[in-house]
Amino acid sequence: MRNVRFLQVAACLIAATTVPGQVSLGDLPALARSRAERLRPAQEQALQPYWQDLALEYRDNAQYLDSRIALVAALGDSAVPLLLERLQPVAVTSQSRSLAANCRRVLERLDPGSFLDALVELAQSSNEVARVEAIQLLGRSGSPRAVPVLLSSYESPQAGEALLLLQAFARLGDPAPAEKVVVALASSDRTLRTAALDYLLAAKPASVLGTVLQSLLTEKERNLLPKYVAYLAAVAGENDAAARAVLPLLDREKMDFRDLLTIVEKLAAIAPKDHEPTQKKLHEWIDAGETGSLALAAASTLRTTGDKSGMKKLLANINEQMKRPQRRQEPQLYEDRANLHCANEDWKDAADDYEKVLDLAQSDLLRRRIRGELIRCEAHRSRWDRMLKWLRDSEWTPAEIEALAQRDEAVREGLGRPGIRAWLLTQQREATGR
Repeated sequence: MRNVRFLQVAACLIAATTVPGQVSLGDLPALARSRAERLRPAQEQALQPYWQDLALEYRDNAQYLDSRIALVAALGDSAVPLLLERLQPVAVTSQSRSLAANCRRVLERLDPGSFLDALVELAQSSNEVARVEAIQLLGRSGSPRAVPVLLSSYESPQAGEALLLLQAFARLGDPAPAEKVVVALASSDRTLRTAALDYLLAAKPASVLGTVLQSLLTEKERNLLPKYVAYLAAVAGENDAAARAVLPLLDREKMDFRDLLTIVEKLAAIAPKDHEPTQKKLHEWIDAGETGSLALAAASTLRTTGDKSGMKKLLANINEQMKRPQRRQEPQLYEDRANLHCANEDWKDAADDYEKVLDLAQSDLLRRRIRGELIRCEAHRSRWDRMLKWLRDSEWTPAEIEALAQRDEAVREGLGRPGIRAWLLTQQREATGR
């Protein structure tokens, strides 16, 4: 059986790499047999030093195995047939499972789509180890042809394979399995529900919106709620039913702060214009005197849905708090107001408040972060000398600065200015020792 599969894969690889017209399809089997018989001894010799290492348990030897896996992958497509053979052990032991799993990790680096036929056969085999590894490789194949094969397995998955199938669907991002996958949201297994939501976020199938909304109403795991909301933001823009389903999640007693902030931000894409229930709920927060990031997210979402009064009300709240002697020297209030000015693109006022935070802050970490905000402000004002000043003072690494530029186009433009680019190149050379 292994020799047959070796020949099949060799034929696939020959077909994929042969210039059209050089070899007829009818000649491929004979050519594959001849080439496989000629190359196999050399391939076996090349892989011989690695089999013992690849049989190690990955979890206990991850760093070492990653280096060995990279070396095997560097052998290229010629190693594929022999690696595929190890996915289907005759005797299933802990060692043969580890060997199969590590061979799969090598194959993940070798374009699984190029040996798809062999993976389909393995996924449909009676060998449990082969199915498990083939399912994962099919998910990484990037081929639409993998979807019906995986769907067939998902109709009646073997024990432990349902999660792998859902993860494979998520990697492929194809909307075709949506109707089948969404059923997993009713599972009592949190892991399966998580995987189903990951698929929905990857594939974004609008066809199952109604089922997702029903599942959201019964979801008890609060850590999964932001995934539901992210899906709704992707497929249910300006949707009354979706907005009404999300609003009950704004119960701050039951939600993690970061998750709550994310939900408020996503609500901007979900709620329709002038959506009265959404605007009423968000105004309640600002009316209660909130001044921090949640209040700013609420005001921003209000503005997106057509209500600009939230921003004005929030600014009034902050200014009122600053009138109180006991709060006048709180750096947090100045940061809150600076963040509000940034949201309104009032970059000069934002810079003034951020500089006040630097004057008042006791924390070195806070001061370091605020200098990053000042870099942004001066970039948006096209004040390149001031931007360079804050870059010099920031103590940010070149990698951190580049990451900031990826998030902010004005910073990206500033880093292209001759003086700033020269300074950044110097920092990069110093960081790398070159």
